[in-house]
Amino acid sequence: MKFGRKDYTIAVKTGTDTNKAKFKKECVQGEIYHATDTGFFYIAEVTAGASDATLSKFGAPPFTNQYSVSLDGTDDYMDVGTVSDLNGSISAVTLSAWFNFSGTYHTDKNLVLSGGSSGSDRFYFQQLSATQLRYGSSSGFVNFTIPTVSASTWYHMAIVHNGTSASAYFNGSPSSSNPQTVTAPTANYGTALKVGAYYTGSAVFGGLLDEVSVFDSALSAGDIEDIYNDGVPNNISSLNPVGWWRMGDNDGGTGTTITDQGSGGNNGTLTNGPTYSTSVPSIFNVTTRDTEANILSSTPTNPSGEVNIAFGTDTKDFYIYSGGAWYIYNNDYTP
Repeated sequence: MKFGRKDYTIAVKTGTDTNKAKFKKECVQGEIYHATDTGFFYIAEVTAGASDATLSKFGAPPFTNQYSVSLDGTDDYMDVGTVSDLNGSISAVTLSAWFNFSGTYHTDKNLVLSGGSSGSDRFYFQQLSATQLRYGSSSGFVNFTIPTVSASTWYHMAIVHNGTSASAYFNGSPSSSNPQTVTAPTANYGTALKVGAYYTGSAVFGGLLDEVSVFDSALSAGDIEDIYNDGVPNNISSLNPVGWWRMGDNDGGTGTTITDQGSGGNNGTLTNGPTYSTSVPSIFNVTTRDTEANILSSTPTNPSGEVNIAFGTDTKDFYIYSGGAWYIYNNDYTP
């Protein structure tokens, strides 16, 4: 690939982000490498020699997250069909999702992700209660303790199953229950895959789901922390998900098809009427729009780590909650 005008050209080498390691060993000062999978450009600051060249990184397109999918807790779910990468003789699996719960807790509700062909050949990932996640493999299951979940608040959860044991992660941190012994992935894990329901279409989730992904490998704790990204979803393509459903962001927040951004090409179909929402995971939480008096007398109930922001309808000021108190950030403030 070349960029150029009539009086000069700039040669650009291309490849995957991982393969830039070869470029670092061979490049000369000023050469450019474009990682076509992530969009980043790298420029060699020095010529490679006995040591690899130092690269400057720039130019990746911004990652945006504007939509999630709302499930009514009655019969809504997303049907993916068969994800063949999870079938056969896989030795490990990782499941990841962002959720915002507004349903009712029950042992037969609130499945986030599931697949299989029978009660002894299946998996499922469930928000069991306000303080527990459940992971089912084959005919058994294990429960994991998590911090207390508040309704209408975004969280990230993940399960890593390495073939003999499973570990849960909540907002990037490992559960105190890790690890737990589980049955190895069975032959039809990827059959009849459902998001927001059991593989049969029952036990549906109530609330919002976003950035759901599956991997045919056991991700590391560092990988899970990268996915959580301090509470803001980011581009996970470098982790090679076999399924990644962004819940509207690659589909304009319209229609019933959720395009798979993973390697498997398994698009999901919104079934029984799920709708799109513009509520997405973020470190910023616009708590309310109200009068100044009502804002200053309120206490946000959102988890620590979020920045709680309110807008004064009478003063037209913004208010930031920090350290147990509200602070005024008005329109005339100049940092």
